[in-house]
Amino acid sequence: MYPSVWGIEFYYVFWGAAICGMIWWTERRAVLKYGFMYDDARSVLAWTMCGVFIGASAGGYIDKTAASRELACGFSALFNAGLSSGPAFITGGLFGLYKLRRRGLSAGRFADAGAIPTAFMIFVGRWGCFLQGCCVGLPTNSRFGVRFPFSPGVPRWPSQILESAAGLAIGLLLAAIERYRAVRGRDTGGAVLLPLFLVLYGLYRVFFDFLRPGNGFLGFFALSTAQYSGIIAAVTGICWLIRTHRTYSPALKHTDA
Repeated sequence: MYPSVWGIEFYYVFWGAAICGMIWWTERRAVLKYGFMYDDARSVLAWTMCGVFIGASAGGYIDKTAASRELACGFSALFNAGLSSGPAFITGGLFGLYKLRRRGLSAGRFADAGAIPTAFMIFVGRWGCFLQGCCVGLPTNSRFGVRFPFSPGVPRWPSQILESAAGLAIGLLLAAIERYRAVRGRDTGGAVLLPLFLVLYGLYRVFFDFLRPGNGFLGFFALSTAQYSGIIAAVTGICWLIRTHRTYSPALKHTDA
């Protein structure tokens, strides 16, 4: 776990590769598997990534402000505060949804096109956090503890690896569900994969972020910004699944008949 080798920081290498791979894979899936035009897919992805950057920066600022108990002002404070994945997913989704609605495209189908790539993006990107030594867990006496260079002699939970494993498991599960639905002819247009991702990943962040140092959302209930984002994501995913079931269940019954 070293921040850089030969001047190359692993955090940016892994997350850069993960994000580029997610964008490329989502575009291909949206066009080849879900029937979108290339221009539409690229436009929606561009808006989504703008939202991701805004949310990640804002979330990092809130986390840093909560940890220091000091309100920093100015654009430099916003951009130097770090990044937060939970708010990034929320604002990225909202920006993407706005563009989909503007173009009159199916939000459900595009959402499912990006669900599996997003899960694997987490799987790859969190290894960059692990090698960088950021986003570490709390000190532990467990044999699974890892000694990071910035705190020698103090084993900590490798929370980055745990989240990477969660991303891999969620991605494989979503791929299996997508294949099952295709074989059974249940791809009716309603979103299923992304809502499931929101539920599973949101719940992971709510419960497993207790293994990470908690800075609290300005001291409120001692939960982190990521945990609040996880709650919002999980509730959104559950509501989305209910809506999909109610909207498309008649089509499923007709198909089964």
